[in-house]
Amino acid sequence: MIDLHVHTNASSDGQHSPREIFEMARDKGLQAIAFADHNSVDNVAEGFRLSDEFGIEFLSCLELNTYHNELDLHILGFYIDHYSQALKGWLGSIQLQKQEQANKRLEMLNRLGFAFTWEDLRKFSHNRIPTGMSFLQAILSRKENRDDPRLRPYIDGSKSHSPYVNFYRDYLRGGKPASVAIEDVSTTAAIHKIKELGGIPILAHPSDTGEGNIRHLIENGLEGLEVYSPYHSLPEQETFRAMAEKYGLLVTAGSDFHGKAVKPDVELGGVAGNRYDLLLKLKEWRKEKR
Repeated sequence: MIDLHVHTNASSDGQHSPREIFEMARDKGLQAIAFADHNSVDNVAEGFRLSDEFGIEFLSCLELNTYHNELDLHILGFYIDHYSQALKGWLGSIQLQKQEQANKRLEMLNRLGFAFTWEDLRKFSHNRIPTGMSFLQAILSRKENRDDPRLRPYIDGSKSHSPYVNFYRDYLRGGKPASVAIEDVSTTAAIHKIKELGGIPILAHPSDTGEGNIRHLIENGLEGLEVYSPYHSLPEQETFRAMAEKYGLLVTAGSDFHGKAVKPDVELGGVAGNRYDLLLKLKEWRKEKR
């Protein structure tokens, strides 16, 4: 079994350290994992060190938040050169843009009537770039917001099973009330950059991307789909598997694990189709294409 989409505390909404992830992976009998932190490779070197210690195969990766046709699309970059100075410079630029994005999201949420400040956000983002988790925690920390009926579903209602993910989807992602695109981080540009840095670009959890958009991304260098994801129903998994076969794309499997405190309904390794042969095909692809 494998899990090629795991978040550590290098992601601002990741709960666990690299060692904790490896301990859990060992206990679950996983053969291989990949850290796919948001716009970060900070824990990749530690992942390789722990791989030797635990005897669990490890891949370098990161997850980039990108924009295409008003969609917030996430691109995984497998085998990317995490030592590259060019990569570090690029990620530094993205971080500056993400900081500006967070400022604008705060202003938009304030205009929507949610009372909170940047200082509130800092308490929960721990001086990292705020995520949906940080925003919702900051909002709920203020007594002025506690009786707001819009927040009830995330506290004890229909969206409380995964409140932070649902708040992000309802307010922050592309096309939503507090959506702020980073124009310079387009999906096509990210795909080209990942390939330039020796990586393999894969579209993460593509459930709402649409085949037309996926075809466009393939024309711009996309090399695979994360077919097996907790966000996909069994019919959706089959649809994306058939699409990958149709277009000659790689297939990957990833849980998008962040930790129970962040995504209570997502387990490490908890994804259908997480067979080791998917990793073998990824290795073969890398050998043939690079």
